[in-house]
Amino acid sequence: MNWRRILAVATTFIAFWAGGAVAQQPPDVDGVKAASKAFYAAVVVVDDGTAMEKVWAHKPYVTYVGPRSTSIIVGWDDQKKYWVEFNKAFSRRTVSLVDDHVHVNGNLAWEIGRETGQAHMKDGSVRTVDWIVTNVYEKLDGRWLMVSHHVQPKPQ
Repeated sequence: MNWRRILAVATTFIAFWAGGAVAQQPPDVDGVKAASKAFYAAVVVVDDGTAMEKVWAHKPYVTYVGPRSTSIIVGWDDQKKYWVEFNKAFSRRTVSLVDDHVHVNGNLAWEIGRETGQAHMKDGSVRTVDWIVTNVYEKLDGRWLMVSHHVQPKPQ
């Protein structure tokens, strides 16, 4: 084999290997991103908490801290009650996740980013959504589900 051919084969191999490593994501990252997309589709639904039931793990250890929270809600049963009461004040919401970063470690994953949007209240007022968020997911029975959501106002 001549040097030119060896160099061509090596260059092709390196380009293929490097390109594949950068272009592909592990399947679990895609699963977490799908769970995140499902969560943000549910968070804009103003209902009796039914939409949230589909995206949260129904476990006693799930946690929630909202932007106006004064305490931590622990457990699915308490969180289900929270969503029923919380949604009563809204006529509609738009919320999107931007600048998100996802990391997977075994059956746990977390994402951090910014939530942006608007909250339209039943009293006619509109509130800006501009928060920093951390979401934690757990893979249960092959499905990624939310186990913790912590959002706080973005520092100014």
